Amino acid sequence: MIDYMNDEEATFFNWCDETVRAHISQEGTKLSRWRPRKNNDGSYELIFELMHSEGTTSRQLVPVPKQFHELLEREYFINHPDHEDDF
Repeated sequence: MIDYMNDEEATFFNWCDETVRAHISQEGTKLSRWRPRKNNDGSYELIFELMHSEGTTSRQLVPVPKQFHELLEREYFINHPDHEDDF
């Protein structure tokens, strides 16, 4: 079990887990990498890459609910500058 700093953080990461699980429908599909991304309009999306059993990959973009935007501003983007080139 993972220890989170607070309930808000735990809720966000649980939402991320559920979102990724909902997109892994094929047997043998695995999460390759993920991160939140801030859009130019101030909204956020969860961007993640899936590896499929046949060797292909796919990228998924899911809007992050507004309830987590402040958390991402406060906790994530302070220490993680935009790293679009990494993904």
